[in-house]
Amino acid sequence: MLRHLILGSLRQGGAKHGYAVMKEIRDRAGLRVSIGNVYRELRRLEAEGLVRSATNPPGADPRRAPFESTPGGASVFDGWLTSPPTRALPDYRDEFCLRAMFIEDSGREVGRTVLDRWREDLALHSSALERCRERALARRSGESGFAILPFLLARQLRHIATDLTFIEELRSAHEAWRRPQPSARRPVSRSSRSQLRRQAAG
Repeated sequence: MLRHLILGSLRQGGAKHGYAVMKEIRDRAGLRVSIGNVYRELRRLEAEGLVRSATNPPGADPRRAPFESTPGGASVFDGWLTSPPTRALPDYRDEFCLRAMFIEDSGREVGRTVLDRWREDLALHSSALERCRERALARRSGESGFAILPFLLARQLRHIATDLTFIEELRSAHEAWRRPQPSARRPVSRSSRSQLRRQAAG
């Protein structure tokens, strides 16, 4: 995935050094990637002939060597951009989901702890995303052009809201299932009925 983000950054924005690529990925898509990974991927792409070193503009920091896309790199990116995703649907088998498999055979308190921690984790993540979205919207208001990041963050927030609803539904179902069932009334024996009659008559 990182290779295609790098190829797209160079394809659409011209020659850039690794730090500028990393910053663009962060600012436009909200993804944090390390500068080391960006430069390693740039070297791999260069070895494959998909990017090449470009001339540094006058006065630029010579330690930051820019790269540009080759025609082959542009073709690879264009093919990726319009192809079906390798995984069209999200994978919901995260660690909390896997833990939830076992609450059926755990006590009520263990089940509550698992679901409480899951909810707290999502709530913290939601707060962090909301702050990022507010910053992105503020930044967008001062810029011209279209900015995708606020929309991507809003999509993630909707997914979290759905997960929080799911957790409450799961909690209600688990609590109801764990609630002790009322014991069935035992049939009264003939001798017991006689004894009850005598007590009533006395």
